[in-house]
Amino acid sequence: MSVRSTTSPARSRQQQAHQRVRREILLAAARVFARHGYAAATLSDLAEAAGYAPPSLYRYFKSKEEIFSSLTGLLKRELHGTFERPVDRSQPLPARLEALLRSQFELVRERREVFAVLLANQPAASGQAVVPDLRAGLALYEADMAAWLRRHVARRELRCPVALAARALTGVSHAFHTCHVAGGDSTPAAEQARLVVDLALHGFQAAAPS
Repeated sequence: MSVRSTTSPARSRQQQAHQRVRREILLAAARVFARHGYAAATLSDLAEAAGYAPPSLYRYFKSKEEIFSSLTGLLKRELHGTFERPVDRSQPLPARLEALLRSQFELVRERREVFAVLLANQPAASGQAVVPDLRAGLALYEADMAAWLRRHVARRELRCPVALAARALTGVSHAFHTCHVAGGDSTPAAEQARLVVDLALHGFQAAAPS
């Protein structure tokens, strides 16, 4: 016996519209946080950037803290989603890794303001850090990378344990992401992915003369 949904089409459309507006507010807030910092940004600033009057903002978020928390949650979900995309196992390892990393560099470019806020690690007025610990974010990325390698890479394709390969990829990728967000690197996403994979798989030492 099938179970019918109790959500009406009209209700479903309302929920989708609500979520779409929340997303628009979050992305507008990211630009404000990146420009002014978390502590200096006000709800009025956030509402204006999103095209709303401050009272209207409370229909979607209760506070600046909730906006920031939801913003980081959005980024986590989107970054995690890159690890869930289909993988062509017929491709060689470098190509598989490049496809994964290219999607992440494209996400960083699209969400540059959000990453800039996270990297700034600016404290709130009370002295409490509002930006999640960078180490926790890297640990989450490393765990996702390790899980991806276990699913999509054969053990014989690696010369080190999966955990170590995940850590190496995390470190090199983070360095490239940081440089891009800081504005010092405009290399296309595909080329950045290729460079990260090449460094992770082959290092930076030139081949010995034959």
